[in-house]
Amino acid sequence: MTTTSQRRRRVSFVLPSLAGGGAERVAVQVLNALDAGKWDRSMYVFERRGPYLGEVSPSIRLDAGSAASRVGRWLALRRYLRTARPDVIVAFLSYLTVLTAVRAAGVGGRVAFAMQTPVSAFVTDRDSLWSRAWYRRRLFTIAMRAACSGADLLIAASRGVAEDLVRSFVGRSSSIRVVNNPVDFSRVSSGARQPIDEADATRWRPPVVVAAGRLAAVKNYPLLIDAFAILRQRVPASLFILGEGDQESTVRARIIERGLAGSVHLCGFRPNPWSYIARADVFALTSRYEGFGNVLVEAMACGVPVVATSSPGSREIVESGANGLIVERHEPEAFAEALRLVLDDELLRRRMAERARADAERYRAELVALAYDRALTEALA
Repeated sequence: MTTTSQRRRRVSFVLPSLAGGGAERVAVQVLNALDAGKWDRSMYVFERRGPYLGEVSPSIRLDAGSAASRVGRWLALRRYLRTARPDVIVAFLSYLTVLTAVRAAGVGGRVAFAMQTPVSAFVTDRDSLWSRAWYRRRLFTIAMRAACSGADLLIAASRGVAEDLVRSFVGRSSSIRVVNNPVDFSRVSSGARQPIDEADATRWRPPVVVAAGRLAAVKNYPLLIDAFAILRQRVPASLFILGEGDQESTVRARIIERGLAGSVHLCGFRPNPWSYIARADVFALTSRYEGFGNVLVEAMACGVPVVATSSPGSREIVESGANGLIVERHEPEAFAEALRLVLDDELLRRRMAERARADAERYRAELVALAYDRALTEALA
């Protein structure tokens, strides 16, 4: 008879969908990279949709619900858990739903939350449903405190996320493990060698600044555009912004207002952003906050220096003056000056690019998967 210690441990990652965000990409990369000889891997999504569906390894069991309501999704997840009976369940988002479904299923599985962003920043973010009224924020905070207290393990994407959890939600660090997000180096390297869109190639006039990310308030593109307007007074640079989102009209209006229509280009969503990033002279990120900042590591893996506003995630990744620059003041003048320093100094740019590529190595998917393995194994002990 096979004992618990001899058999593969059953692990299931649970997400709302694979609809293209950072958490979804992390979940797929980590689960793909976990040792199949040690882990019986599965994934459950509330909806079978999203561009990352095709990236889930064929060796991973992928199940999906079909219910439209919150209650229906909860019931479907509980049924799945009673059938699959995982030893450990890792929730990426929908934390309270997953925790209560696991406990109600009565399967005895350990519950881990993979947390990508500072929760206290998320709850006050203008993009968040929970920030729209005080009672919503209060309800969310109470629910998250209860969920975090009930989880067996909290996996924080950065020290900043971990510190936010201790400060605002759990009050202790004993259940928290910091595991940074992974980068698929082979995919980034392959994408970096591909050509960019022909229309964009005709507009590519160095020096070039590239930014990438959804067009959302938290990414603070108005700051980037205002900084770029100041930069253009001294450096004839071009700016390419990759991404789409509900702030597109606001961003486009800001570009026109600053007289930058000929030098700032909104490229929309690009499935291969690395072909653009790898050709850039500098990568820019002006987010109000980042839990980790996957795109910063991807830019570094492309051998491109980065300039980023200060946040928990960017401070974890960027060593200012070595592989890029951190801008403490979220102001156009300060960010423009940081961009100018990098663009005006070719030797500095080369040195930063070399260091950036070397530093990105520690975020390889296989190394991050080993860290997840250790954390999940510890939770099961």
